Amino acid sequence: MKQANLQPQPPIASARNADQAGFLLLITILILITVGVLLGITLPSIKPDHNMERQPYYRTYEPTSAFVDGMSERPLVAGTVPRPKAQSPGLPYVAVRSPGPALYPELASSQDIPFEITPQILHEGQEQYTIYCAMCHGATGDGRGMIPHRGFYPPPSYHIPRLNDASDAYLFNVITNGYGTMFSHSDRVKPDDRWKIVAYIRALQLAVKNAGPLDRDMQKPAGVWP
Repeated sequence: MKQANLQPQPPIASARNADQAGFLLLITILILITVGVLLGITLPSIKPDHNMERQPYYRTYEPTSAFVDGMSERPLVAGTVPRPKAQSPGLPYVAVRSPGPALYPELASSQDIPFEITPQILHEGQEQYTIYCAMCHGATGDGRGMIPHRGFYPPPSYHIPRLNDASDAYLFNVITNGYGTMFSHSDRVKPDDRWKIVAYIRALQLAVKNAGPLDRDMQKPAGVWP
């Protein structure tokens, strides 16, 4: 004789009631969050009370009694003059960075460095490279700067075939727009100085091409490239 299954089966009504209770709880939470946002209620911060996140602030054009004119928006400092576009390094000033990728044609005005390369240009390019590039790309452009040495993702060596064959405009555009883990330098380096950095990178590449076998070790990858 076949034994009957005596295991208790969950009641359908109980399961339906549990689903309804869960749905009502979810609706209640969403309503509380919405009311809190509308009333400007914020949850307690796990950070210390005295931090910039919790400090009082004025909304745009909100009046205040802190100043004689009753305005929270302060006027420009006396003697302030506009900066011409040619003398501005880029964002967030007056130059507009193109949203395109590194090869976007509207970024660089030409495919080659648009001025004669002189010893002075290389000297100024070296200064800019040392300030903005060497900490990641290394003093010789091998991608073994101090930042990757400390554990950050290493950039490619300038001496690999891909970057040896890249156009001047490509290097300029990468400085302008960033690439991979590298952020844009358009708000730090003026366009003319970007070209000077490109000129100095070309000098580094040329130096390695003409180097002896021992110096060519910098052409080896320093890590995994993007």
